[in-house]
Amino acid sequence: MTRAIVLTSTMRRHVFVAETLADRLDVVAVWQERKSFEPLRYAASADDEAVITRHFDARQQSEDAFFGAHDAVRRAPSVVVDPGGCNHPDAIEAMRAMAPEVVLVFGTGLLKPALLDQFPGRAVNIHLGLSPYYRGAGTNFWPLVNGEPEYCGATIHMLDGGVDTGPVIAHVRPEIAAGDGPHDIGNKTIVAAASALADAADALTRGRLNPVPQPPGGRVYKRADFSADAVRRLYHNFERGMVPEYLANRAHRDAALSLVHMGAACPP
Repeated sequence: MTRAIVLTSTMRRHVFVAETLADRLDVVAVWQERKSFEPLRYAASADDEAVITRHFDARQQSEDAFFGAHDAVRRAPSVVVDPGGCNHPDAIEAMRAMAPEVVLVFGTGLLKPALLDQFPGRAVNIHLGLSPYYRGAGTNFWPLVNGEPEYCGATIHMLDGGVDTGPVIAHVRPEIAAGDGPHDIGNKTIVAAASALADAADALTRGRLNPVPQPPGGRVYKRADFSADAVRRLYHNFERGMVPEYLANRAHRDAALSLVHMGAACPP
């Protein structure tokens, strides 16, 4: 069984991924970085605060529905650290001493060269977004703000020193259905990505991966781009029928995407 460590965060979505990996792999330790994003700092008025609060309350309710049983990591030893704590020299030394075959990452802050250099060619990340189309922060939020639900998904990729720029192992996408809201789409993506990350870990240790270099370009979003007006545009798109409109033209719209599938990324 593939020996792995997991670097993630503390929300239910992160716990779910860690537990899913521990069901499939020999996960010897999990590091969980506390989250540091404070969305209300981007509010300019009381109405903005209300819009942002409703959005994140709805996200929490959806995560509770999807991942309600996953309130703590139980299937592997875990430690909670401060934001950026995975880069601390003591943490890096503890990781190195465990001699993992793979390092699996989802939801941490930026991992620095001091850590990545310990595990060359062995660190694999879930990026919530389809790289290179959407990179950076909120990359399943912005496609919905931009009226492009076909660009919601996740990228399983090798970690390098860039922002979601490492070679792609596989893209995964949610099965969007009529009636889905933004958080349904996001959580369906996480479920698909967790399974794909476990598959990638096994394939990597068996020498069955041939990751595809990413082309340049795409749109990069930063946390500072988030705003209440963006949240308003997102919900306006759902109210005007963005999802049914996409589903009615799904084949045509999906054909515009160039995606990597894990089977295609493996040599014969």
